[in-house]
Amino acid sequence: MSVTYKVLVTDSEFLTAALTQTKVSVWYRESRDPIGHLMDYGGVVEGYTPESIKIAGARFVRERFEFRAYIK
Repeated sequence: MSVTYKVLVTDSEFLTAALTQTKVSVWYRESRDPIGHLMDYGGVVEGYTPESIKIAGARFVRERFEFRAYIK
């Protein structure tokens, strides 16, 4: 079974994920790593700033991580 997800980048994408209570996971990716490493199973977006995203009580630096919203 294939899992479908969307990588969140813009403020409007994070706002939509927060309003719809979409589960978002946090991934670490280096440019040479096409898949990445799961850092946190995440949860619902609780807040965002230009520098960070708050998910399940933890803050993650936007430029260091990839945020994936799972699509049903």
